[in-house]
Amino acid sequence: MTEQLTARSGTRRVLGSLVGVPFTEGNRIDVLRNGEETFPALLGAIAAARRSIDMLWFAWHGGAVSHEVAGALAERARAGVRVRLLLDGYGAKNIDRGDLRRVREAGCTVAFYRPLSSPRFTVWNLRTHRRVLVCDETVAFTGGTGIAQSWAGDGRHEGSWRDTSFRVQGPAVAGLRSAFVSAWMQAQVRLEGGLVSEADRFPELGPAGNTAVQVLRTPSQPGWSEAAIAVVALLDTAREHVRITSPYIRLPRWLRQLVGATARRGVHVQVLVGGPHAERPGVHLEAELDFQPLLDAGVEIWRYQPSLMHAKVVTVDGAVAMVGTANFDTRSFALNEQVCLVVDDRSVVGLLDEHFADDLTRSEQVHAEQWRARGLCRRALEVAADVVGRPLRGSGAVGLSGRRP
Repeated sequence: MTEQLTARSGTRRVLGSLVGVPFTEGNRIDVLRNGEETFPALLGAIAAARRSIDMLWFAWHGGAVSHEVAGALAERARAGVRVRLLLDGYGAKNIDRGDLRRVREAGCTVAFYRPLSSPRFTVWNLRTHRRVLVCDETVAFTGGTGIAQSWAGDGRHEGSWRDTSFRVQGPAVAGLRSAFVSAWMQAQVRLEGGLVSEADRFPELGPAGNTAVQVLRTPSQPGWSEAAIAVVALLDTAREHVRITSPYIRLPRWLRQLVGATARRGVHVQVLVGGPHAERPGVHLEAELDFQPLLDAGVEIWRYQPSLMHAKVVTVDGAVAMVGTANFDTRSFALNEQVCLVVDDRSVVGLLDEHFADDLTRSEQVHAEQWRARGLCRRALEVAADVVGRPLRGSGAVGLSGRRP
């Protein structure tokens, strides 16, 4: 049935119907591998902006790259460009205060999304995990990269995180702009000025390439999201291979079973996660509870060795990819605001698959029997991490994580 459906309708039509978000044609997607490609492109777009810069970013810490990005934004603001900067209250809590002062003094409008000092404790765990930069309403960026020195290198050495970002031109820019606006409006009520100003021209976003793109903007609320539905559709329609890259895989039962079922029906499923380098070891321990049932189902699991793996990429049959800011876990699909691009372009997906194959040469495979033989101490740590982490990872997301409403 699945093969007949895929052959008749195509994955794009399936996704458009089930998710309810249409694909736009005529886009250009540039894959930016690691900080050595991402930051020159990002800084170049900022420097080229003449009217407006809108930036929504989850992770912003410090270091030379922070100074460079802050300096570029400040320079454009002093030149008369409208610069709006929205930072997540948790992800950017350690931003360099000198950089923050610099952009504000230059005329940038800066706000924090759901500050941790807010008395609204019910939203403390609902973050915006999005990274969106839109320059002059015509070029946009997204992906997993943070503004910190950890992301500035080649992803192949300790302290240089492995990540992937994307530059977007064409009609899909409007979807990314909307991802900024929906978060910005939460801060807008506390700021002077309206949503639209003289800097906004709303240009016609004509063709810039040959890529079809579906932009998904998942909200920070419990329950099923566009991204979760898209993942189900991708796995259900896969016929040959699925390649998943994520820092870790903390899966609700339904998703763990779906990934296993996909492998059992003959699809070659490969999962690449972090290895010895971890920002939050407890989170990785939680994720390891999912290894055994996936391995027993025939899923390949690989662990990246040189540095911390932070990319978020899913490719299916060399034809379609889902990329952006969402990790392959419950929290990403249920609690955090995300922005994802579903890309229908074999050339772009082929490049992502080449990167995946290259990453595997620097990874170690986890074997089922070897993993089953791990010690009791390790198993106890995994269970303890799972219990402690449940309240934060979205385990109570009604309907998505297994609980009935």
